[in-house]
Amino acid sequence: MNPHFNPLDPPEDALPPAEVRITELRAEPWPDGQRIRVLLTLTPFRERPNLSAAILSPTGEEVASASIVETTDIQIVFTLHIREDLQPGLYTLALGLDYADLGEVDRRAVQFDPRQPAG
Repeated sequence: MNPHFNPLDPPEDALPPAEVRITELRAEPWPDGQRIRVLLTLTPFRERPNLSAAILSPTGEEVASASIVETTDIQIVFTLHIREDLQPGLYTLALGLDYADLGEVDRRAVQFDPRQPAG
């Protein structure tokens, strides 16, 4: 599977916008606890979707966010930075997938402890 979108040669299994889904979402804290690597995978798509990511503190406050407009990738990795002091408890990584003309078509969330570095 090619992880990049090519509008001139979409994969045979590419889905229309209303059916595109997030198939994997992971949050992997770096050893400093302030940087969180976000790893996600999407179903193959016919049209490029928008993504919005947010990290919520244990009290529900947004402490980091990012937007990706019309992604060309099916497998995406990026890093969000928590700019506040860490609080005890689990944080939530929430990811929304949308299209301008349809609105949100999928949403996923995972909880993680930024004090527990990945691998």
